Amino acid sequence: MELDFVPHPRLSHPAIIKMDYGMKDGSIRMRVRAAVAGYMLLRWSVDASPDHSLTEEQYRLWLRDPLALYGVENAKLAPGYRSPGTQKVLGKAD
Repeated sequence: MELDFVPHPRLSHPAIIKMDYGMKDGSIRMRVRAAVAGYMLLRWSVDASPDHSLTEEQYRLWLRDPLALYGVENAKLAPGYRSPGTQKVLGKAD
């Protein structure tokens, strides 16, 4: 599968992230096996939430299309991932 990463939208200087990761056209695409996608996103601290809602400093990248993980068994390991149709309930722990 192919995953497309962009600098996290909360960052005030995305150009630094683009340089650090050697991004062309503002993003970086990686091909990974579905069997390791969730683990890889966890390890790389990639925000996989649909609304880029994770604000902690370790999230420097955002998965541009979280729907790319739909049907991936280990997607629940990806930080912030919510399967389509589920809504985030404010004030309630995940």
